[in-house]
Amino acid sequence: MKPRWAKVIKAAKDIKPDIQVDYHSDGNIMDIIPELIEIGVTILNPIQPECMDPIEVKRKYGEYLVLKGTVGTQSTMPFGTPDEVKRVVRERKRTLGYDGALILEPTHVLEPDVPIENVIAFVEACKERT
Repeated sequence: MKPRWAKVIKAAKDIKPDIQVDYHSDGNIMDIIPELIEIGVTILNPIQPECMDPIEVKRKYGEYLVLKGTVGTQSTMPFGTPDEVKRVVRERKRTLGYDGALILEPTHVLEPDVPIENVIAFVEACKERT
């Protein structure tokens, strides 16, 4: 896959050198993140806290990547309280978003078991000034 993706990304960058490349992969992909950076990926989607430590990803690769996601759809959103959702969002903004390289969102589609109160809490916490 790497040679194919490298070729596609290079072709896009030849046309638009500052293009941002958003790569989607589920699960723990820590072992291949350096290779993704090498071929030109600039946004990693999603950072699933159930699979990878977002702070470790930021520490190791934050200089090269925008992190996308980071709020668990298998943990925080369906099973947390509204206060827990707000706490996680505030924590992510503080620990991952300090340099502007964070697209803060749930890691996947919100399933029907996510309480609407948690969705509201997420939006409210995102709107808060830090």
